[in-house]
Amino acid sequence: MHRYLELFLEYLKSERNVSANTFQSYFLDLQDFLSHVDMDSVVTEEKIINYLEILNSQNFQVSTIKRKISALRQFFRFLLAEELIEKNPMTFIHQPKSRRALPKIISEDVVKKLREATSTLSLEDQVRSDLILYLLYGSGLRVSELISLKMNSFIENKFVRIFGKGRKERIVPITHQVVELLKQWEEIRPFSVWLFPSRNPEKHITRQRIFQLIKKIAEMSGVDPTKVSPHVLRHAFATHVLDHGADLLSVKKMLGHESISTTEIYTHVSRSKLKEVVKKYHPLGNQPTSK
Repeated sequence: MHRYLELFLEYLKSERNVSANTFQSYFLDLQDFLSHVDMDSVVTEEKIINYLEILNSQNFQVSTIKRKISALRQFFRFLLAEELIEKNPMTFIHQPKSRRALPKIISEDVVKKLREATSTLSLEDQVRSDLILYLLYGSGLRVSELISLKMNSFIENKFVRIFGKGRKERIVPITHQVVELLKQWEEIRPFSVWLFPSRNPEKHITRQRIFQLIKKIAEMSGVDPTKVSPHVLRHAFATHVLDHGADLLSVKKMLGHESISTTEIYTHVSRSKLKEVVKKYHPLGNQPTSK
């Protein structure tokens, strides 16, 4: 089998012309597999399943297992094409389903601390920081959408026009706090077409600067800065509006998701909130279960 591996690696180099990183990945994954199988017998589907069970028992990430399966599939497909084996043991081996990680969110109390922390800043910094917070948390913007906003992006003091992924346009409501802050910001901000100009008013603020500002506000509020970011505020927006009764389709539109399944992940985050609701409002919620 090691001889077969040498042939496959030569094929990757000479015919597939794979990159050095890809070549090394195939080599290490297949070497690992061969170290777990009997070299003197035919590799069967059962042996591959046993190997995958070993990987699962060692708590490998799903993405790692999927990569190893892909390497094995390419390897045995090559051996079959070269007539070095009679049967492909990978035929009925399927990739494991990826588990979509739940988004990190913060509580409404934490958001309140962030908002209150800006009161110690200078007027210009306070207004800018508040405007950033209320657009990220109040309208669920992505950081890339936030930095590219212009002064004419706002419609009738009610909505903001956003160009999201793929330059797809969507219209999102803004909070009354944003309306008030815009009035103040327009009077004190440097002149520019951008809502948040950089030091060069012809350019907008960078993503990195927004991250820095959010981390600074978190530190000022006593909140762990590693737990707060622009995307965490977007997640919090989605989760909190669902907690307060918003329907899934409306949230999907506001977030600019292509698929409702992407938005549905926030319903899983809200399960603990639903448990609290049942416990608080259901007539049996606070009663111990009797046998």
